[in-house]
Amino acid sequence: MPLKLARSYIENLEGDAPSAPPSALTEQRPPKFLLVSGFGHILPFGLLLASLALPGRAANETELTLVRDGKPSASIVIAKEPTRAAAFAARELQYHLKQITGAEVTITEVTSDEWSPLSGDRRVTSEKTGDGKASILVGESAATVALGLKSADFQPQEYLIRFQPNLLVLMGRDKEDRGKMDYADYGSFPGFYDDQATCYAVYDFLERFCRVRWYLPTELGLVCPKNATLRVKGAEIRRAPFIKCRQETMYPFPADLCGDTITRDKPIPILAWHDHHLWFHRMRIGGEPYVACHSFYGYYDRFWKKNPKNEKVFEAEHPDWFAQGYAPEQPPQLCYTNPGLIQQVVQDARDYFDGKGKKFQALADGDYFCLGAMDNGGWCKCAKCQALLKKEATRGKGQFSSDRASDYVFAFVNCVARELKKTHPDKFLSTIAYAENCYPPERAPVESNVSVSLCLHGRAVYSKTIQDNDRAVFDSWAKAAPASRKFLYFYYCFPSLAATQSHFRCFPGFFAHDLAKQLQGYFPRSVRGLVYEPSYLADSRRSALMDQVEFNVTWKLADDPTLDSKALVAEFFRLYYGAAAKPMQEFYERVEEIYGNPDNYPPNPGHQTDEIAWTRLGTEERMQGLAKLMEQARAAAQTDLEKQRMALFDKGLWQYMAMSWRKSQKKVASGETTRVPRVAPPPSENDWQKIAWAKGAALGQWFTLKGDPTPRPIEGRVLHDGKYLYLQLEEKLDPAKLLCRDNQIWNEDDWEIFVAAALDKPRRQMGINARGAHQDLARGERDFEWDSGAKVVSDPRAPSGWIVRIAFPLEKLLPDGAAPGGAFCLNVIRATAARNAVTWMPTFAGCPDALGKLCLEP
Repeated sequence: MPLKLARSYIENLEGDAPSAPPSALTEQRPPKFLLVSGFGHILPFGLLLASLALPGRAANETELTLVRDGKPSASIVIAKEPTRAAAFAARELQYHLKQITGAEVTITEVTSDEWSPLSGDRRVTSEKTGDGKASILVGESAATVALGLKSADFQPQEYLIRFQPNLLVLMGRDKEDRGKMDYADYGSFPGFYDDQATCYAVYDFLERFCRVRWYLPTELGLVCPKNATLRVKGAEIRRAPFIKCRQETMYPFPADLCGDTITRDKPIPILAWHDHHLWFHRMRIGGEPYVACHSFYGYYDRFWKKNPKNEKVFEAEHPDWFAQGYAPEQPPQLCYTNPGLIQQVVQDARDYFDGKGKKFQALADGDYFCLGAMDNGGWCKCAKCQALLKKEATRGKGQFSSDRASDYVFAFVNCVARELKKTHPDKFLSTIAYAENCYPPERAPVESNVSVSLCLHGRAVYSKTIQDNDRAVFDSWAKAAPASRKFLYFYYCFPSLAATQSHFRCFPGFFAHDLAKQLQGYFPRSVRGLVYEPSYLADSRRSALMDQVEFNVTWKLADDPTLDSKALVAEFFRLYYGAAAKPMQEFYERVEEIYGNPDNYPPNPGHQTDEIAWTRLGTEERMQGLAKLMEQARAAAQTDLEKQRMALFDKGLWQYMAMSWRKSQKKVASGETTRVPRVAPPPSENDWQKIAWAKGAALGQWFTLKGDPTPRPIEGRVLHDGKYLYLQLEEKLDPAKLLCRDNQIWNEDDWEIFVAAALDKPRRQMGINARGAHQDLARGERDFEWDSGAKVVSDPRAPSGWIVRIAFPLEKLLPDGAAPGGAFCLNVIRATAARNAVTWMPTFAGCPDALGKLCLEP
């Protein structure tokens, strides 16, 4: 699965002491006013996580009234020319205080002439705020300077919440950017990776002392009490988030917050960017600038051949810098032992750190310049490179994450790192521990100026082997490079990405409780940053609902990993669903148990399939039980907001699940088993294309992914000669319209063939593009790749259109081979970058993951 760029959305738009362990939570009846203590107790209204508190109860707690009977008893004070972060933080505070109380607390700008410190407790007053009113100082201003508080004296991301008589200070380290901030224009907000600790102070204050939560974008996800009087009580908190870099691959949410993994005729509009930005800021996504991903694709246009569509970036042809042994095709990788290539990469990094900017498609941010190999295993075949590659993995053998290329890839990274250290000793190279170079190298440790992003399958909780391997990867890095900066890249994107790519609706992968255990195990062990790839939907949307609880757990633990994660989950349901909390939490945890139970899967499962989702996980008995919980929750919801949230979940997840479950109950066979004729073998194996194709069984019944017959002229033929299975696939079309993307097969026009010994057995998959390049995958088997041994020919300019012919050796077709007289399952999908796909569905219309049964004639 391709590793996605963690900051692409942001780039497109923008050009530590942990708290004490939690104490018990208690419930009390709501009074006529709201008084919140900063030590985790709401007096006497509702609940707040005590784990957000400082240890003990300070003797110098101060109580402040911010709003009384719907009228402001305080004003927000900022500098005459505030930083962009402070101006934004002040407006966020003003907005939320109004949501709680209905009162609009004024924002006052002041200069040094209008403020002066008083003796004693150095309280600051102003005629502008009026006698007896509390002052809320947001960001550095003359008022905070008079108190001896300056933004520059804070560490990066560090902030302060201070209570004094008639005074509340909310400030931290902010970027010295005093550009105009317009609250209605998200483009004027502080950048996600700017210093903006004053914003963190405001958000922390709202959570700790005002019981505000953000569980979804838009006001539908905003949780806050409604009280005409707001009193807060606390002392001083000075801290910074535990995890320094907090990233999400920020692709858009659908406007309805529901979306689908099935492509529609008209894509669901995206949510307003303003709502996106507000929510990501409130979740404190950002922090330290960092990037790590596949970073060398720009070298093709710079150094392979001049691209007529992008001539300006071409510098010179250096074919020796690219992987050898793939001519005349474009090489899939670089030659990472080539001295000229290494020197060029060193120069690119130095130019970036010298302020000369990034080269075409290079990845760099802050103090990090990225070195990430291409997303494939097509390594260079020259002798020097091959000497560094293992013939087979010794760690992670049979897993997607292994060490086969670790010595090779990290030797290259170390070469660049040693050279960069000579000129820029305070800068870092970032790279990814991914796929065949996931484990640390054994021949030489990584250099001290190398940071590593470990790519882990956090959501694959149903597979002990995957989880054990992920822990082994992390433990190996912790031991081999204890002082290196380590970042985590989590694949939260499955099972929805598999569903999106294969056009079915998945059984949701809830896993908040296991996720918390993983994070609380990893975070204390020198983890500096976290990136996660959220759940996918069709049309490049991302799901808010599939990750809703996980979002909350992730970012709360990133802020403070000592929090009680079970209390976090329980609090979410209690505050978000209100009266419907009990059945909704039971629904979530029941789905979580079903999804994470290995006994519900076939042996060695890979990614979820339609068959796994709706015959093994979403069984009739389980779905009936979940349906009853939904009925209870709908009946329990009382307020309009609770009913709206229930309706969103009902539409976006329950009905999403129920559609596929109902379809699985209505499967009707649409034809008998297809018999595959046996014909005489060709004169020689080299003449295999001369096989008697006309005698092959026709693969008819091509459908759209919605199950409708397609008007597209597509044909298929299948036959065998006792040694090979022959498959011919043809579509009549204009070859000029075929999409090719430098052998990125799964994002091009392709044919995808699926075979399995039976419907409940692991599936093998082959993808073939117009150039005839193919990739063979073994889903659910010990080895992720499948050595098909197939002969493949693609003719995109045949007189009748695009023809692909494949000869599969029967002995390699299935794990135990196939033979005349035997049967197996097959399906074929014709796709264009996962869009406008059609499929051969001999089992039943509307389910492209279904495989039809073929019987080989003796």
